[in-house]
Amino acid sequence: MAVAFGYQLVFRILGMIASIVTVALTVRHLGGESYGHLTTAIVFVSLWTSFSELGIGAVVVRRATSGNGDLQRLVQVNTGLSILYCVPLALVTTVTGLLVYHDDPEVRTVLPVITLGLALTTIASCVAPVFLVTVRFRAVAWSDLLSRGLSLALTVVLLQTGAGLMWFAVVQVVPPAVVLIIQGAAASRVMRWRPVFDRRESWALLRESLPQTAVLIIGVLYWRLDGVLLSVLDSPVEVGTYYLATTLAFTLSVVATFFESSTLSTMTGLWAADRRRFSDFTARSIETMLFIGLPVAATGVVLAEPVMRAIGSETFLGHGAPALALLFVAVGITFLNGTLSQALFAAHQQGFLVRINVINLVINIALNLALIPLWGAVGAALALAVTELIGLVVVSVRLSQLSEYRTPWVFVLRLLVPLAASTAVALLLRPAPLPVSLAAAAATYLAVNAALGPVRVSTVRAMLAQDTADGEDA
Repeated sequence: MAVAFGYQLVFRILGMIASIVTVALTVRHLGGESYGHLTTAIVFVSLWTSFSELGIGAVVVRRATSGNGDLQRLVQVNTGLSILYCVPLALVTTVTGLLVYHDDPEVRTVLPVITLGLALTTIASCVAPVFLVTVRFRAVAWSDLLSRGLSLALTVVLLQTGAGLMWFAVVQVVPPAVVLIIQGAAASRVMRWRPVFDRRESWALLRESLPQTAVLIIGVLYWRLDGVLLSVLDSPVEVGTYYLATTLAFTLSVVATFFESSTLSTMTGLWAADRRRFSDFTARSIETMLFIGLPVAATGVVLAEPVMRAIGSETFLGHGAPALALLFVAVGITFLNGTLSQALFAAHQQGFLVRINVINLVINIALNLALIPLWGAVGAALALAVTELIGLVVVSVRLSQLSEYRTPWVFVLRLLVPLAASTAVALLLRPAPLPVSLAAAAATYLAVNAALGPVRVSTVRAMLAQDTADGEDA
């Protein structure tokens, strides 16, 4: 798991750099208004991404790891099901978008193109369980890096040719196409995943995944409806500002996503086999997310304005900096939320997850409706941070009731010393070039933590020694 997580993390860091450069070039070329139209279409299409997977992938992983199904057969049935509904899904998305934005010709022009990526994502999602169960993530990492790199290369070409809005919409289709090609080829080396069309088995997967599907739908609405509400209640510039801020902040959230994908099969297996080890494993996972997430939130708040100034333009700076600061806080909270929610899923608490997500969605919509007319993108960011905090408290309490898991408060207290030191360095070097302040804050955090924090050099050595001993015992 450590190798899988580290491999993906290194590749994602490189991919993040490519994505940030791509966004910066696109923003500066298109300007606030056109970038707002492009992001309006992107945000609307993303509302439908929950239907691209339907939560079946998690069910496939749980069945395969618990010995209740053959992985190859499950993947093949899932592939057949996805092929049947990917085209209708794309058509419904396109028609609905054309109706919603009937008075916005720019959005209507680019929306059908961006919807093509939704169909490709639907098919690509079928092979994800192959990598989750076998804990093989090299193809996942390579597909992510190459898709982002190719998007950057095409963006540079478009800048050189002075291309218009439509061609930048085409760039949005490149990543899912590359992911499908690379991951599909890699999965075929592990097993045959050609589609199988079986009504009975497909319905069984759908029925079992219904709670998870509901969670995904609610989750996508939760994460994307704020952008759609902005497009309806405010200007395209505010939509572009918020989308740019979320892109910059939540690019870091993939660290948590990779970690969760690397630990999903272990969590589900431990819940079935050993509840005490499950609780210990979850607590250690939360400590890992705290170690990464807290400095992201603290340093992000301090350096939000320099980041927005470096990546965006003056058009986005006014509301963009405070919105980005709030979103960095939200990202830090999601690191913890995602891990705890995955633990609840492993504990077969899908029903509870559905209920809490519905409640959080309603709160989020109410806050957005109240705050967007007042503060635009900043109001949407504040609504997200507040609801994420509410969700964190609730899932923590629920998991503590079901298992021996307890929030590692001692770890948090010990982490405050390196966190305070790195935040102070970031604040002092705020006027310096952004790479300098970021590098100095990161180096300070690691150095002080190694000396005084909860993750010291001796801790890492002990972990490595234990890993070696376990390997010899095996």
